[in-house]
Amino acid sequence: MIDTVLRKVATVLRYLFPSARERAYLRVIAREGGFDRAFYLRAHPGLHPLFRLMPARHYIQHGEAKGLSPNGRFSPRAYLYHNPDLDPDSTRPLLHYLQTGRDEARTALLEHGSVPLPDLPPAPAPAADPAPVAVVVHLYYLDMWDEFAETLANQHFAFDLWVTLNDDGSGAAAALRARILDRFTRARVHLLPNHGRDIFPFVWLASGGALSAYAAVCKLHSKKSPHRDDGDDWRRDLTRGVLGDPVRTAARLERFLAHPRAGFWVAPGQRFEGDAHWGVNLDRARALLAARERALPDAPLVFPAGSIYWARRAVVQSLAGLDLGAADFEPEQALVDGTTAHAIERLMGSLAQALDREVLTTDDLDAQTEV
Repeated sequence: MIDTVLRKVATVLRYLFPSARERAYLRVIAREGGFDRAFYLRAHPGLHPLFRLMPARHYIQHGEAKGLSPNGRFSPRAYLYHNPDLDPDSTRPLLHYLQTGRDEARTALLEHGSVPLPDLPPAPAPAADPAPVAVVVHLYYLDMWDEFAETLANQHFAFDLWVTLNDDGSGAAAALRARILDRFTRARVHLLPNHGRDIFPFVWLASGGALSAYAAVCKLHSKKSPHRDDGDDWRRDLTRGVLGDPVRTAARLERFLAHPRAGFWVAPGQRFEGDAHWGVNLDRARALLAARERALPDAPLVFPAGSIYWARRAVVQSLAGLDLGAADFEPEQALVDGTTAHAIERLMGSLAQALDREVLTTDDLDAQTEV
């Protein structure tokens, strides 16, 4: 408790009295126009009110290290991703770009559609003899399979397992595929290029019809969220919320499937509400729908945060009906927000709203005594 208070005091003092090096950095970005105050506040609505007073200070002291974008044309993580000769531990990305990288014509951010699309295998067919529900796991971090395997092996309900693996060409994904099939013999495991984070692989399965037979689908992924200090804890909380104690999970799943208006089931505290949560993703979501002659529902945003949840068939089919493809997703460049994947994460809630379906939490299901 005392350590926490001291850390908070130190953070506030640093913010109020930045170092000489930090003041010099602030002068550079003010002079070169590298920081867009309005963009930063809109993109990161969760900033503490104190930090919102002088957001440029927050960026140089905290935001840059977390990968937050200072303007709509620059991402610190993307800059380091595209320029691997720079030392990520010592380089201040925006400062380097303004002082050196811009004159060197270094890549800061790729435009949508600026690189060829990755080669993709054909979408798989539905299971011949499907279980009532499915679990879909996407692993970018292949070393996290064992964590999910133990959770899945302990569950009491019948499910089909679909796994998509990030294939970097090293052979590691193929080796893991063999391990997965050794333990879950009926699993369907597919190797995909790193495109669209965990969202595109889910879209790929849904749009191809692989998930059409299931009353509900549980979506999991190897979420580490390196821009958050609590990334691992967040993933575990999200997973435990929807696949926790086996007996209680089976009972909750039964209630979820029987609920006439259920769209999503997400962990406690992960139903995010309010249009502020669109951040910089609203325009992309609108564009995706407009291209399909659709529009957002006239209601404040409500969505399942974290992209780990149970989704009912109607919502999954609504996603499939958007007919999204690889071309709708940007090339991977380590962005922490503002991509098609981030827009669809929020758009999933809007799809449920359009169907008059609700985002339920585990607490909601536990409180439900009758349908």
